[in-house]
Amino acid sequence: MTTEAPAVSRSVVRQALARVEVPEQHRFSAADATITHVDGGVNDVFFVGGPDHDEFVVKFAAYSTRAHFRAGVAAYRLLAEYTDLPVPTVYAFEENPAETPPFVVMERLPGEELAADFRDVASVTAPDAVRILGAVVGEFATIPESATDGYGPIQSFDDDGSGPRAVANFDDCATMLVEYGETLYDGSPDHDALEEIVPAVPEFLRANRDRFPTEPTPSVVITDLSPQNLLSRDGTPPDGIDGVTGVFDLERAKIGPLEFTAINTEYLLSRYVSDPDPVREALYDPLPFDSDVPARDLYRLIAMGRSVNALARWYDPGTLEYRHRGQELATEIRRIVENRPPR
Repeated sequence: MTTEAPAVSRSVVRQALARVEVPEQHRFSAADATITHVDGGVNDVFFVGGPDHDEFVVKFAAYSTRAHFRAGVAAYRLLAEYTDLPVPTVYAFEENPAETPPFVVMERLPGEELAADFRDVASVTAPDAVRILGAVVGEFATIPESATDGYGPIQSFDDDGSGPRAVANFDDCATMLVEYGETLYDGSPDHDALEEIVPAVPEFLRANRDRFPTEPTPSVVITDLSPQNLLSRDGTPPDGIDGVTGVFDLERAKIGPLEFTAINTEYLLSRYVSDPDPVREALYDPLPFDSDVPARDLYRLIAMGRSVNALARWYDPGTLEYRHRGQELATEIRRIVENRPPR
């Protein structure tokens, strides 16, 4: 779907492309190039093509940081090296260009998204789509332990002579999770109910640090994952994971426990539905555990942290929707922090 008024102009796209080299099948003169801005969520995404040439993707960091892009590029390369997931081939990544925002040039994968975005609740929560997403999440954990070094945001994907591996910046996973949660709950939106409970969360996480795993089996962790991140030939859920034609938009990728990705994804998919059971059952069906994992409450608390942190960005402050969503978050946060059973 095309969108209006990208922050990055087509002349900037041409300027960026002049800095990089793409494979032969994508080479054509700038004068012949067709540059189409598409809906890329919070960043600026363009499809670039030419006469009798395959299109490719140029994505600029309009909202995401260069560190987010760096982590996503590393995740693509890690998953391409060690799994069969159809992630895009990265042709070039410019982290610090002088005259443009950071950008990545990569393969355009075939197919259509399984959902438009999180507001497309019916598609995002369709059990067949969620089940395929669960299978993809499971594949994130098939990387070998030797392919990672550390936990947290992926800093690089390098080969030091012993084989390619993703490097993250925490030696201890529990420390990473606590610090990540502290960052998300650093301050509260202008909302009475949240202002009362949010300050208690960092201390709660620190007090429960020993419930987090210290050195779990590594998995790629994506904290903004839904069927929108998956492609199939016609945009409908395929019968199995082999029918997925693309897995993309992996910015902010981390190394951490598979259980955290599962609980985080469960929260994202079920937060707007009255009955979360069908979503939960479909998501965990292909996974090696059910939803009742150790530290489930802590993982969910961290998952909700992004909603708290971004409440004023996703909803207009002062609206009934803003007040209602903030109250929902505050109620569940209080239940976890005060160790109350759910109603």
